Amino acid sequence: MPENTEWLAVHDTACTNTNPDSCVDVVLDPTPICSNMTNREFRCMFVSSRAVAVTLIQNRIKALARWDHGEQARAKKWFGRSSDEVRAAMTVGLPKLLDVILNLKPENVVRWDQQKQRNITCTILPDNGSTDAAMCKPDSARRIIAIYTHYCTSPEAQLWKGNKVFTLIHECTHFTDVFDST
Repeated sequence: MPENTEWLAVHDTACTNTNPDSCVDVVLDPTPICSNMTNREFRCMFVSSRAVAVTLIQNRIKALARWDHGEQARAKKWFGRSSDEVRAAMTVGLPKLLDVILNLKPENVVRWDQQKQRNITCTILPDNGSTDAAMCKPDSARRIIAIYTHYCTSPEAQLWKGNKVFTLIHECTHFTDVFDST
C-alpha cells in the first residue's frame, strides 16, 4: 500500500467478489463499549461475568433437582408460587439458559447508541441513566445484547443488588427459545 493512504490492516478472514477494481469500505468504530474501560478490558470482564453466571445457573439446576424447602421458598419469592408448573418450567428453561450463556461471546454485546440502533433489529428503550441492558426478542437468534452506560459502572457480582452477572442472566431469559420472559 502507498504510504500516503489511510489504510488500516485488519487481521481477520474476509471474502470478496471477483469484480475487477471493486472496493468495499469497512468502517470500524473504535469507541469503547464502556467509557470507563477499554474494549479488551470489557471482553475480559464479560468472560469473567459469564463464568460466574454459568456457576450460578449450574447451582440452580442442582438445587432444582433436590426441590427442598429452601429451593421451594426461592421459587415462591421469585415467581410468587412454588408449584409443579414453576418447577417444570425451570427444569426445561434453566438448561437452555445455561447453553445460551455458555455460547455467548463478547461479540454478542454492542454498545447502546441512540444514533446507531442499526445493530439491533427493533427499537429498544433509550438510555434513561438507570437501564443496564436490553435485547430484541424478535431477533433472539442473533443473541445481541445492548449495553447501556449504567451497566458499565455496576459491580461485577454481588448478591444484594443489580450487577453485571445478574444483568447478563436476566437478558438471556428474554430470548424466545429460553424462557421467553417479559
